[in-house]
Amino acid sequence: MKHWSSVWLLACYSTAAQAKFKIGIAAWTGYPENVGGFKQGLSDSGLVDGENLEVVIRASGGDANTQNEIARDFSSFDLVYSLTTVGTQIVKDVVPENLPVVFSIVTYPADVGLIESMAFSSNNLLGTSNFVPLEKYVEIVQNILPHTKRIAIFHRKDEVNSTIQAFNMKRLFDAVGIEVIDLTPTTIDEMKEMASEVSNSVDVFMTTTDTLCQSGGEDAIIPISISSNTPILSSNLAGIKKGYAFGPVANFYNLGYEAGKMASKILQTSVRPSHLESSYQEIPDYFVNRNTMKKMGFDINETQQHSLSIQFNSSTESGSGNVTRI
Repeated sequence: MKHWSSVWLLACYSTAAQAKFKIGIAAWTGYPENVGGFKQGLSDSGLVDGENLEVVIRASGGDANTQNEIARDFSSFDLVYSLTTVGTQIVKDVVPENLPVVFSIVTYPADVGLIESMAFSSNNLLGTSNFVPLEKYVEIVQNILPHTKRIAIFHRKDEVNSTIQAFNMKRLFDAVGIEVIDLTPTTIDEMKEMASEVSNSVDVFMTTTDTLCQSGGEDAIIPISISSNTPILSSNLAGIKKGYAFGPVANFYNLGYEAGKMASKILQTSVRPSHLESSYQEIPDYFVNRNTMKKMGFDINETQQHSLSIQFNSSTESGSGNVTRI
């Protein structure tokens, strides 16, 4: 009798040890830094890919139809991790309402209708926002380029996320006497054309956190920015390293890490997403590409550096030179 009891206990233990959660990552266009942070957050919470967790990563390349297919394929998983506003809107519409969805790199999750509020989602969604308090953009412009009079803001036409951001930025810049030129391209070529047209009549280019700007649009206007001495204000750190000039940045790795902790809690405690709070990085990091600024004839003096707590670190990416963490 003892023998069979021992066998039964061993079998139960073996089954428990082999039990795995399955997470589908709908990465939209990739965002490897964020995905890496997410997986590390899971691992630090006891869920390790290949051990008690299976992670499937798929990227749609920004294609809505492909994202629909990915969401359908993930509908039988234990949890879906979805990146970007557009990508997460598709996932939300496709997966069952009882399937937990953790999101990240969504700037305005409540305003676009993904959740009711950051404190209470009221549904199966929860996540981390890459929202940067908008006054931080104004703060860094006034600190680094105090003589700015006109700024061109690029945001993808009809993308809700960045339309809200551009509208609110215009209000804040207007309040400090900086005129805003609102530009709404739909393609990278249109964005380049618009940048060329206004480059000699504005002091700064600002790019928003949408899928056009952060999927090639910003990169495409770097040569125009350099040749016209018009710095690019962006919250995309990878872009600042490539040659954009400066900006307040939400750390994608940290956002992914926090999202991983959220996902782990949902899976390991069976808590509903609506019982947890979404979050964002309240105090952004400030970065300046010193080489880019010097090419344009701008320099960061000690007063400016200390005012924004700038720290310098080197980067090996082409054209990045010294990128300053403020």
